[in-house]
Amino acid sequence: MTINPIYFLILIPALLAWFAQARVRKVYEINEAKPNRQQVNGLDAARRLLAFHYLKDVSVETVPGKLSDHYDPASKTMRLSNEVATSRSITSLGIVAHEVGHAVQDAEGYHFMRLRTSMANRISVAAQWSSFVFLGGILFRIPVLMILAGVFMFAMLLFTLVTLPVERDASKRALKSLEQTGLVAGDEAKGVRQVLNSAAFTYLASLGQRLASFLFFAVVILLARGVPQL
Repeated sequence: MTINPIYFLILIPALLAWFAQARVRKVYEINEAKPNRQQVNGLDAARRLLAFHYLKDVSVETVPGKLSDHYDPASKTMRLSNEVATSRSITSLGIVAHEVGHAVQDAEGYHFMRLRTSMANRISVAAQWSSFVFLGGILFRIPVLMILAGVFMFAMLLFTLVTLPVERDASKRALKSLEQTGLVAGDEAKGVRQVLNSAAFTYLASLGQRLASFLFFAVVILLARGVPQL
């Protein structure tokens, strides 16, 4: 029994994504068990960091869910999961500072942040029809749907590519802000860096998945249209 090599385009990135998520969970758990010396919880840290950057127009809310933390540029709102908001851990500081980094990017008009926001608004609309388009293109071999599916997948690939510098820049700002405000010191910075780097690895793995999925789709379409295998 032989396996068609094109299936490795799905298998290998999937394994990489699984490894990235497992690594994040492990790093988060290790640093979740380490309380910060300042004994500051995530919510208070967010307010102190926002004040440090003079971001008075950014509000902070708590939301349910695990690792549901994010910054919403449309409403200028930073949303923290209940777990992160109440925790006094190194992990919590890293997550909060990262989201504040996005708020600073938004305030400064960071070009990649603006591009990602613009792309997200458009892609979210197309995502509502993506499943129908993809299945219609693959199963029924409708040329127009094949093209639309390919365009959408390529757009998602570009979106993920643009996300990388946004997340990397936010992480750099995060560690710098924590050190400047005195919220972390000494070996605490090492723990924060581990949290930020492990999260960044998941975005890199996501890019690999998007690229592999697009290439897999392209190969399947070529085969469906009668292009012989190499």
